[in-house]
Amino acid sequence: MIQRINKIKNLGLVFPDYTCNPSLPIFKHRNIIYGWNGSGKTTLSNLFQVVEDGNIANMPELEYEIMDEKGKKFKQGGFLGQKIRVFNQNYIENNLKIREGRAKSITMILGGVNKEIVEQIEGDEKEIKEKNDELNKINEELDQKTKIKGKTFTEIAKTIYVAMTGGAIRTYRKDNAESDFANIANKELLSDQDLEKYMLVVKQTSKPAINAIGKIEIPDNEGKSKDLEEIAQDFIKKVGELLAQTVESKIIEKLKNNRDISDWVENGIDIHEKHKTANCEFCGQVLPEGRLAELTQHFNDADKKMKQNIDESISKFSQILQSINSIAYPDQARFYDELQKKYQDACLEFDKEKTKLIKAIGKIIEILKDKKSKTTESVNLDESIDTKIIIDLVNKISEFIEAHNKKTSDFENEKNIAINKLKFHFLSTIFDEVKKIEQDISDCKEKNRKLNEGDLSSPQDIGLKALKKRINENRSKISSTHKACDDINKGLETFLGRSELFFEPNKKKIADENGQQKELDDGYIIKRGNKLADNLSEGEKTAIAFVYFTIHLKDKNFDLKNGIVVIDDPISSLDSNSLFQAFAFLKNAVKNAGQVFIFTHNFDFLKLLLNWAKNANHGRDSEYFMLKNCCENNCRSAYIDKMDKELSEYESEYHYLFKILNEFESDGTIAQAYPIPNIARKVLDTFLMFRMPCGGGTYLKLEKMKETTDFDENKLTAIYKFTNDQSHITGSGFNPALVPETQKNVKYLLEMIDSVFPEHYKILSESIK
Repeated sequence: MIQRINKIKNLGLVFPDYTCNPSLPIFKHRNIIYGWNGSGKTTLSNLFQVVEDGNIANMPELEYEIMDEKGKKFKQGGFLGQKIRVFNQNYIENNLKIREGRAKSITMILGGVNKEIVEQIEGDEKEIKEKNDELNKINEELDQKTKIKGKTFTEIAKTIYVAMTGGAIRTYRKDNAESDFANIANKELLSDQDLEKYMLVVKQTSKPAINAIGKIEIPDNEGKSKDLEEIAQDFIKKVGELLAQTVESKIIEKLKNNRDISDWVENGIDIHEKHKTANCEFCGQVLPEGRLAELTQHFNDADKKMKQNIDESISKFSQILQSINSIAYPDQARFYDELQKKYQDACLEFDKEKTKLIKAIGKIIEILKDKKSKTTESVNLDESIDTKIIIDLVNKISEFIEAHNKKTSDFENEKNIAINKLKFHFLSTIFDEVKKIEQDISDCKEKNRKLNEGDLSSPQDIGLKALKKRINENRSKISSTHKACDDINKGLETFLGRSELFFEPNKKKIADENGQQKELDDGYIIKRGNKLADNLSEGEKTAIAFVYFTIHLKDKNFDLKNGIVVIDDPISSLDSNSLFQAFAFLKNAVKNAGQVFIFTHNFDFLKLLLNWAKNANHGRDSEYFMLKNCCENNCRSAYIDKMDKELSEYESEYHYLFKILNEFESDGTIAQAYPIPNIARKVLDTFLMFRMPCGGGTYLKLEKMKETTDFDENKLTAIYKFTNDQSHITGSGFNPALVPETQKNVKYLLEMIDSVFPEHYKILSESIK
């Protein structure tokens, strides 16, 4: 059953944007909906047909949402519950061409023709119901399992995204997780160490490449660059040999024992030789004879040669020191996080070994400098230098730079590998759970398939499709369009009280594939006597259409017991004597229907419906509604409301409408005033009918009242003008002038009733308090 219409948008002119009030009662088995002409009843009835088949071709902007008794919501695309059959103007136009005297065929099932076939149909229908019930349970389970699976992937997708980025804006979602999970054959869980490593990789950003620090190279005597270790060992060997050498010279003890004085004197000799002077450049006195010769002998050519070699060796070691000091390694912050710690350790070790090497070279240089004042003595070199350690450390630092640069060049590839490792790890954490859910879903689908297609392992279980096909085949064996025609004619005779109008099956001849003529059903023709019916009265048209509809509910393509019947004003154009006939046909036609919606604008017919609904099962299966209108921005819109209790309490429409007029107090809106002229016209006509039973129309009766009463003639004229013009299309409609005119003329009308028939007015007034 349909339990609620939650939303309607862009349906006709009066349902631009309707949303159900949560306090509105839900629909029940019988639903009576009352509304004045133009309130939107027919428009709403059209929605039910759209709901069944989902066809909105003629209303492309229509949006709606309905809810069934299980709380399931349906939007565009059709209602998956019962079939719906709607009686309204569209139904009449689609099934009957009354002006042409024609109607579509109705094929009915004939009971009692073949008992075995009928029993098999009934058995198949029962089995279909049982299978449909089972199918619904399976589909509910399937839906539940699918939702659980979806939720599982949604949650793991969040976990994966946070692990990969730690960000808040998600780019990895449920669909991505499902797609990746499909590529996992087995669980691929990571160790805690690998998990931490890959999470670190994916959260890093690419860093720039770092320039290499190069090798420590020293130029040899020929100007060629050589490796530090090679040239350093060569220098050490030569220094050792140089220190061991001695020269023959006149020993001047003071110079021998004072290297600084020796250096000063040696430089002074060079100055005196350069400037050819005999005086001491320091004190200005004449140098003693033989002193220069003595000093020159001390600093002879061999001595000079040795000192020159020593200076060259000191220079080489100074080059080595300069090369070592020039080594600058990059800051650890430039490296990727995972390299920084070990890189920093290598740098600290390098600094330590560098200091040791510089200290050792410094000692050797001091020894060489000291040798310059002891050229006549052989000196042993006890110091040594180990350059291999520092060279290894430079190479180690270079390896870190190479690893960093390789990661930069391979960054995207490594990051993608890490991302995939993380995805497969976290997806593996739900592997067993999802596989179990997928198996459950597969089992549900297989059960679903067997219910629809049948179970091959059990030949007797033929499935829903085969059952429906067998029912249709059996129904065709015992169905007849003639039976429906007979029932329509009996119904028409009962409804109209005469048999002059009747339906007759129509046949048409066509050629088959062999060229042979054969007859096919071509609906019905409507006849009056021996001729096609024409000049039908509006009452006859309504009777034909409604009787046809009641028989159509028995059609083989509509399951009344499980179907929904919607009837819009079946008493349109019928006189008051026919209301009871229409009610009787309606009541009998829908008594076995799954759910019923009946719309009407006629108060007398409404009273019949209310009486029937309240007495059926003590009214527990019935609910009562009204279609009301409101106005926003000069646009009229309709909405469904609970029926005013006064409608079910008052004995007549006149009684109820008098209450509306008596309580009318304008709020200044056109929407509130809009229906009042129609109500006032009904109240006026009813009052004049029993108060001025002189025949003629409203105008003549009011003219007679002017002659027989002393009520203000101008007010009577205003009442007539207001009720006559404003209740017809010639009225001002949504003109703002409608508001003050309504307030004024309602007051005149009530004054007139009170003045002309005060006793009647008093009774009415007291009854509505």
